[in-house]
Amino acid sequence: MKKDLDEILKYALTPNEEPDFWLNQKIRNRINEKERTASDMKKTGKKIQAAIISMAAILGIGSATTYAAWRLLTPGQAAMEAGDHKLKETFEGSDAVQINESQVYGNYRVTLLGIASGKDIADYLTPTDGGEPAGQTYSVVAIEHADGTPMPDTAEDAYGEESFLVSPLIKGYAPHLYNTFTLGGGYTDTVEDGVLYRISECDNVEIFADRGLYLCVTDSAFYNVEAYNYNEETGEITRNESYQGLNALFELPIDPAKADPAAAEACIKKISEPNEEEAYEPTPEEMEVDRFVEQLTTENINEYCEAVESTKQIVKPDEEGILKVGAWEVEGRVSSEGGDAFLPEDAKPGQLQIVGWSGDGTLDGLVIETCVLNEDGTVTWLVYIPKK
Repeated sequence: MKKDLDEILKYALTPNEEPDFWLNQKIRNRINEKERTASDMKKTGKKIQAAIISMAAILGIGSATTYAAWRLLTPGQAAMEAGDHKLKETFEGSDAVQINESQVYGNYRVTLLGIASGKDIADYLTPTDGGEPAGQTYSVVAIEHADGTPMPDTAEDAYGEESFLVSPLIKGYAPHLYNTFTLGGGYTDTVEDGVLYRISECDNVEIFADRGLYLCVTDSAFYNVEAYNYNEETGEITRNESYQGLNALFELPIDPAKADPAAAEACIKKISEPNEEEAYEPTPEEMEVDRFVEQLTTENINEYCEAVESTKQIVKPDEEGILKVGAWEVEGRVSSEGGDAFLPEDAKPGQLQIVGWSGDGTLDGLVIETCVLNEDGTVTWLVYIPKK
């Protein structure tokens, strides 16, 4: 019944003309005033559905924005689902920008729910080094299958089979060079009622507010130059209409008065002209680790290292060759929550590949990450450590 109602609302509340922005904001503020959490909404689902029908009948208007305001979690609720109370409060504060704009491309419906910027505005998503002096920017995006098929939960094996990139872009700067990867980006995902909520963070982009800002959402793990057009003369970034996949593009309504030209120039210079004087000097122990790793080959790794069998995983690469590696731990050395890894393009079945290493900068803390392409197309992931 609920699914049928959602489908009715989706089409009933999506006409050709959109209502005034502030009308949508008033509707949304009424929701916030009642301080409903996601769990509260589930408990009183019948009453809320009735309220939605009544509101739609009274107004006689609607849009994708209005639909999003009722159908999806608020940015604050999404932050709370991710376990970040401080970020929830930030998104419910007056400095956050509630957007609720939906776009449908490449079999996905994407809704930019909101954006917030500042210093010390999140519990867990802020980088451990404190981030850039200007603070961070956080955005919340809801991603759904356009046909209503639920997105897989983060605990399901199917999670991660669909890759997405959510990234700010700056008008006047080549997007393949200036994006979330060069702006200190990161993200966390949470899934609620079949909707994927991605909470993304990066260095504070408000400093570029006087130049123009965008947020792109694509169905790829990295910035796809084929998905967007960049006009070098005007600096404008637009969607490539001929692109067949997901290439949503939102203009961020950030007050130009919040711009900081000096900080913006410093940020651009840091990305484009790294300061060689600040180059890191490795310690003797780190240099020893580098020399040890450099000598390792497919043929001799078992001579110098031993496998940690408890870390072995069998994973299947996605279409882009990305491996979704689960959590692993080498007691007394390193623990990892897992993440994306890459299968080398020249990988041959049965041939061990060294794909990375990590640790505390000493041989006693070193772990070497490897993978082997199997005949059936799966990949065996295994960690090695130096022999005593």
